Order: sequence, then C-alpha cells, then structure tokens
Amino acid sequence: MDRINIENKKNNAFMIGEDLTSKSFIFDCENSLNDYVIDIDDNVRANILIINVKENMNLSFRIGQYASLHLSILAKENADNLKITADVDKYGEIDVYFADFLQDQNKAKIDINLNGEESACAWHLASLAGAKDKKEFDVSVFHNTANTYCKLDNYGVCLNQSQLTFSGVCKINNGSSGSKAHQNAKIMVFDEECKGIARPILKIDENDIEASHAAVVGKINDDHLFYLTSRGLSESEAKELITLGYLKPILNGFDDEYIKEDITNLIEERL
Repeated sequence: MDRINIENKKNNAFMIGEDLTSKSFIFDCENSLNDYVIDIDDNVRANILIINVKENMNLSFRIGQYASLHLSILAKENADNLKITADVDKYGEIDVYFADFLQDQNKAKIDINLNGEESACAWHLASLAGAKDKKEFDVSVFHNTANTYCKLDNYGVCLNQSQLTFSGVCKINNGSSGSKAHQNAKIMVFDEECKGIARPILKIDENDIEASHAAVVGKINDDHLFYLTSRGLSESEAKELITLGYLKPILNGFDDEYIKEDITNLIEERL
C-alpha cells in the first residue's frame, strides 16, 4: 500500500481521481494537522487505511457518483473528540471498519450523509474497553433521498471498571422512500464494576421504508465459559478466547497482514 502523509497536501485536502482508481493508501495521521478532507472522485474505487488518529481530529470524506470507499481505521492510545463525516453521492458507497483500542476517556462522533439516490453505507465497529476507560461512539446516518441503504454493526467488550456506550441515529427524512436502515449494538460485559450502554435510535419521516434496530448488553455466557474451562483452559484463557472470537471479525476489513497481527496483539495485551 502507498503511504501518504497528508500534512504535505494543500489545505490538508487529498483527491483520489481516475488515475488512482483501485489504488490502496495508508494515511498516517501521527504528524499531520487535525483537519483534513479526502475526496473520492466519480467512478473511483478506493481502499484507505488510516492509522494514528489523534485527539480533536476531524476527518471528512466525499464519495462521488458511482464511487466507492473501503475505509479501515485502527485507533490506539488516545483520540478523544474524534469526528468523522462522510457525504455520499448518487450510487456511491462507503464501507467502514473501525478497530478501537483507545485508552482513557474517548468520544467519537460519526455522521454519514446519504445524499444521492441509491447511495449506501456499511459501518463495522469492534471496541475493547478496559481498566477505567470511558468511551462513547455516536454513529448516525442520515437518509436524505430515495432508495438509500445503511447497516450499522457495533460490537464491544467491557472489562474491569470501564464504560462503553454505543449510540446514534438512523434518520430517514421525508422524501426518502424505499430506503432501508438497520442497526445492531452488542456489548459483552465481563466484570461487575464495568458498564455497557447501547441506545440505537430510529427517526422515520417517510412511510415506504424498511428499518430495524437491536441492542444487547449482557455478561459473558456462563455455559461457554464452563465448556472451555472443562476442556483444560484457565478462566482467563477462556475469556481471552471468547473475546478474540467476538472481536476478531473486524479483521475482515483490513488487508494489511501487519495491521491484522497488530490488532490481534492489541486484543491479547488488553485482556
């Protein structure tokens, strides 16, 4: 993958045009300024990996007509007040995989605007909260025209004295007939002092639509834990194995083998 440091780009903006169709990029944000824009031109298919997101960072994306963006984000250490905005044009698509290993207090706000007919988004989040972490992800999608589609999947694990909150709105506005919106929010709680909160919201201003949401917060399955310990694993090993099975599907959104290994190591280190 080509590595891009966007601090060298004019006005912190970067356009992926037709000459870069089907190219893959790594955006390393460690030394860049906080605000920047990535513009995917019409008819372009792009694959972007973002690493080293940081505190108070604003990421803005525009996906042009008939364009698609596969976006993978690996977040570590601290990136409080992270904001991500995407505007998707006619027949455009955005597919996001967010692997969260942020520590301490972190809040992320994600807004995706489906502005063009037949535009679509898919969101996948895997979050691990431990120690005294306090995290909140607010992921919202706005259907602004007809026949738009979104699917949001938020999966998390809570340990120790941490708190993890999944919230957000799927808003189907008037005039967005034929649109579909689906949300899943699931948090597995390991310890008595940790707290998981899931509150997906649907706001519907149109009749001819399809929408659903599901929210589950619960402790680790005792039957699964018993089965694994009865096969010779310690309780801590059993919990680690269950957590890996719960969060590792996020790897499907990452092509780089070194990043996949890094994510697996981060899960193991934080348990």
